[in-house]
Parts: sequence; structure tokens; C-alpha cells
Amino acid sequence: MGEWITTSEAAARLGVKRATLYSYVSRGVLASRRMPGQAESLFDRAQVDALAEAKHDGRRAGSRLMRFRAIATKVSAISDDRLSLRGRDITEICAAGGFADAARFVVQVHDEIGPAERIAAEVPFDLIAEVPIERRIPLTVALVAARDPLRLDRADPGARVLALLPMLARTVPEIDLEHPWVDVLLTTLIDNGLAASTTAARVAASARAGVYDCLLAGYAALSGVLHGGAPVDVCAMIEAVIAGTDVDTAIADAVSGGRLPGFGHVVYRGDDPRAVIVYDRIRAERPDAPALAAAEAIRTRVPQPMNVDLMSAVVTVELGLPPRTPEVLFQYARTVGMTAHIAEEYTEAPLRWRGSNSAVDE
Repeated sequence: MGEWITTSEAAARLGVKRATLYSYVSRGVLASRRMPGQAESLFDRAQVDALAEAKHDGRRAGSRLMRFRAIATKVSAISDDRLSLRGRDITEICAAGGFADAARFVVQVHDEIGPAERIAAEVPFDLIAEVPIERRIPLTVALVAARDPLRLDRADPGARVLALLPMLARTVPEIDLEHPWVDVLLTTLIDNGLAASTTAARVAASARAGVYDCLLAGYAALSGVLHGGAPVDVCAMIEAVIAGTDVDTAIADAVSGGRLPGFGHVVYRGDDPRAVIVYDRIRAERPDAPALAAAEAIRTRVPQPMNVDLMSAVVTVELGLPPRTPEVLFQYARTVGMTAHIAEEYTEAPLRWRGSNSAVDE
């Protein structure tokens, strides 16, 4: 359909309700069309973006956080506690294949891609192995960006990053990325809407940074203890319970800033669907797993629903992986999701992020 977008997408871009969008049509502000078999009306994307720009141009500069068109994405969606990637439910994606297939599907690259031998030969893997495991993927991407003469080329970001994944995997030999539990966890972590890391990557992409630098912006956001770093404390809590610490004591020790890592989510009201997928897999294959038993004991004491960080920790502890493994898996998987968002952002009108300073504006 080219430049035509659905009613939902148009409303998201304008930051209005569907009823307001329909009023624009009735007043002649926007034109819409219907296609056979299409449930929603279609709108011209350029016309919608022009209206969004005009709306924000009409406001006082000091009254807005930024001059923008609302971000609308087709990479992932969350609705009724369900996560979908490219319109397919995450449960279906996990059942149909592994992480490699899901990665190709999400970045929409289907041709065979060979490894980037030239760049790989120039990457100092011995040096990378000396830094903490959670810093290796960002460091590798930074080194690749420094050595790639085409680092600013925005063509085919999906293909370029899929070729990069084997290099990233090589930096963390302590983790078996092909283990079935790790593989399914990676698949669930590919994308989860406009999270902090995804948004950071998209902001860089809007400024037309190269794909590697966009990824580095995303990794920086992901390193925060409220994002990719959150599961580390969950690992310690599970290990404490396995070692014999009273469950309530382990929970109390893990609480930080009034939050218990591994539980609750800003979007999901019930159990995180990603956590459910991994839980069901481990439960079916190793129901007596000590880490799983510890997690279940903790769940009986916590009124909040579990999130994927809890199951990331279960996989890490049960397989005897390094304690920072959840953050590494988050980085590796989200590299795919961020790349899909970066490619999508490259096709959009640039976002113009601006802070507000009322003292100056007055």
C-alpha cells in the first residue's frame, strides 16, 4: 500500500483519539479511503505527517518538550498482555522456530548473508575478552564502527547487523547461545515495544547516525539497572534461596528503591508473556530444576506478576552461567529489535528533539 497507513497508525502519529481523527475527515482536514477487505480506513502518511508538523508549529516553543511527529511502529505491539512481533504473537514465533529465524523475520531479511570476514579479521577479540562480559558486545560494535569505512551508510541495516551477530556471539564463549532455553529466551527478548533502549536507538537514527552508532546509543540505555541490568539482582535472590536463605529474607534483601526485580511491569498487568513462555519450557523439560523451584517459592510470597527478568535469572542460575548473563542476552537479542526500529526510523521524517527552557522562552 506504499504511503497509505491505517486509522490506528494515523491516530498514533498525530497523538489523537480515533474519534478526533474522524472529525478531521468530516471537516475536510484529512482525506481517507477504504480498500476491499481492509478493516480500517487508510490515510496518506505524508498528509498525516504534515498535519502533525503544523499542529506543533502552532504551539509556543516553550510549551512543548520537543517538536515531533508521534512514533508509530510495526516492529512490535503489546495489547491485552500479549506481545506480537510484525503482527505475529510471540508464542507462535517461539513455537515455529529459533532465534535465528525470528531475527530474520523481525529485520525482514531473507537472503543468505555471509559473515563479515574482513571486519572480523580486524577485531581484536583477545582484547575484548579482557573486559567484563557485559561490556563486550557494545565494545565490539564500537570497534566494528571504527573499522568499517561504510559505517555511515544507511543501506540494508538489517543485513549488516545479521552479519554482525556471529561476531557478537564470539565475544561471549562462556554462554552457550544455542542451548534451547537460551535460544527461546533470546527470541522473547528481541523486542518489547518502545522501551528506553529502542527509543534511544531511534533518536540516533532520526539524526541519521549510522546503524552501529544507533546500536551504541541503545546499549547505553539498556545498561541501566532499571532496564537490561535488572536481572542481575534476581540471580542473587534465586541463588540465596537455593543456598537455604529464608525466602522472605531473600526477597527483602533484593528489594531496591521499593521495587522487587523480577516482578511487575509498566505495561503488562498479568504475568509477562515472555516469562510464561520460558517458564513453560523449563517446567516441561526439567520440572525439578532447583532454580525453578526457588523462583516458584518466591512467586508464592510476591503479589505482583512475574516479568521476564525472573526467568532470565532462572536460566542463568540453572545453567551455571556468569551472573551478568541476563544483561548480555538482553543486548544480543535486542540488537535485532533495535535494528528493525533503526531501519524503520530511517524511512521517517527526522524527529527534532528539543528541551524546554521557560526562562529563556519567556
